[in-house]
Amino acid sequence: MSNDKPFNHSTFHPFNFATVPLTPHSSPFTSRKAAFTLAEVLITLGIIGVVAAMTLPTLVGNYKNKELSTRAKKTYSLISQALQKYQSDNGTVGDITGLFDTSKSSADVTTAFSKYFKATRVCTSKTQKGCGKFYYEVTYASPLYDDEGSATASGMYTPKFLLPDGALIGINIKSSCIHPTTSTVYNPDGTPQKDADGNVITHTYNENSCGSIYFDTNGPAKPNQFGADVFELRVRNDSKLWGWGKTGWSSLNEILSGKDPVYSKYSKGDKFNF
Repeated sequence: MSNDKPFNHSTFHPFNFATVPLTPHSSPFTSRKAAFTLAEVLITLGIIGVVAAMTLPTLVGNYKNKELSTRAKKTYSLISQALQKYQSDNGTVGDITGLFDTSKSSADVTTAFSKYFKATRVCTSKTQKGCGKFYYEVTYASPLYDDEGSATASGMYTPKFLLPDGALIGINIKSSCIHPTTSTVYNPDGTPQKDADGNVITHTYNENSCGSIYFDTNGPAKPNQFGADVFELRVRNDSKLWGWGKTGWSSLNEILSGKDPVYSKYSKGDKFNF
């Protein structure tokens, strides 16, 4: 005998999906997730863009300064090692004036100094084949202006030699270690001082410099500016090195003490706003 009860159609109510409110987890067939609106996405992207615009120049500048500092330390270290090697070879500890002999030409001293490096090329003149590109203009660490208010520049015009990493080292020998020098008197802003009649003021003094070592840490590549990638070391008659802030001496000292290079960006010909 069967225990099955007869099916009662009057009590059966088919499930009506339409009467069940849909929530993110109520349907077995669909699932709705929260999402950003287009406006919210655009606002977020706008904020990211503003933050990037504010921070990117600083990040790029910090990276560039670190790269310039690393190159300057490397080239300066090579020069220091070469000077020590010269002293050791010649038995003149503490004296490098024999290398910077004022009776010799800059070309001769450059050639002799290059032997303490793994120089790949020695250029004693601009007209020498393949050397023209290594003679170029260099701006100062911060602007110097002529009497008309136009920013001026110097240059890597001395005999020089090239290193494997692209750095250039140049030598300029003076006629004597102590020599009279006449130079313009500048204001702190780089403009020349003038007298009551409008004439540029100069002063003459005895400079102690047997010669100068110029080095550009990345050769002809930019920025070609003292204090950034170009530096001058002046050799005194007591063999000590010194320099001028406008040609990178201050910047080099900052770099060697672990700080950033010191220079301001400008171009030759920029006008001073008097």
